[in-house]
Amino acid sequence: MKTVNRNYKDSLFRDIFNNEERLAEIYTGLLNDPISPHDIQLTTLDWTFFTGIRNDVSFIVKEKHIVLLEHQSTCNENMPLRLLMYIAELYRRYVDADAIYRQTRILLPAPKFYVFYNGEKEMPAQWPLRLSDAFDGNEGDIELVAEVININEAPHRLIFEKCRALKAYSVFVAQFRGYVRNGKSLEEAVSLAVRYCVENDYLGDYFRQRQKEEVFDMMNFVWNQERALEIRAEEAMQQGMEKGMEKGMEKGMEKGMEKGMAETQQMILRVFPLLRKNMPLAEISEKTGCAIEYLQQLKAAMQ
Repeated sequence: MKTVNRNYKDSLFRDIFNNEERLAEIYTGLLNDPISPHDIQLTTLDWTFFTGIRNDVSFIVKEKHIVLLEHQSTCNENMPLRLLMYIAELYRRYVDADAIYRQTRILLPAPKFYVFYNGEKEMPAQWPLRLSDAFDGNEGDIELVAEVININEAPHRLIFEKCRALKAYSVFVAQFRGYVRNGKSLEEAVSLAVRYCVENDYLGDYFRQRQKEEVFDMMNFVWNQERALEIRAEEAMQQGMEKGMEKGMEKGMEKGMEKGMAETQQMILRVFPLLRKNMPLAEISEKTGCAIEYLQQLKAAMQ
């Protein structure tokens, strides 16, 4: 049994899918190209002091493809940039340091990028994220396209028909969230979700090998990360409301204060999604009429 590294926790997704048999199933399902686990070479990056880079899952298939899989529970528009950094580091490790100075072309496995989304926000079944969207309309000489695939439990998901391991992971997360919504503690929710998956043969072999405490540690780590993002958003809104109150008080009128609060709330509701998309502040200011200085304060509060 694998020992959990208490100093640097894996996510449950990372722990489950850094596995040749499950990845062979995913690759076959995504590219309609049947392979065996023996065709896979794991290349997942573990964090080091020198690189500071760590991805979820990456692997090479027959020297033909290098596949990067990322798991997200929030919609992150910066995934193409992150994937660019990952693939650069993977190619750096793949190629001999002196080889790039030779005249003979170096053959590389072609990259394939996928992001598996299972957040609670309603999203399409599949959509692309492009690096060029970050160029602010300027033409560039590089592109990276990541295909985002929604793996939330839902009927008629094509990827689930091709990959039972992904469906099983989705079932576990849905069970866990359902128990939490019904008032169970995180520990109870993990225990009940594990029992459900074992009894119904959803990644039963994996969950039978893992102690419930290990699964809880991994789920708790990710859950706390998600909650931290929510708290930052709440703090940003609260700061905006407080600023609106201050502005109203400066006018010395209770009506002005109330109006300032209401206007500030409406302003935050308009600008917050644009800030999360990393839209340039000047463009947000032009669209919403919000001062750039105030946008900078909101953005800082979200980080």
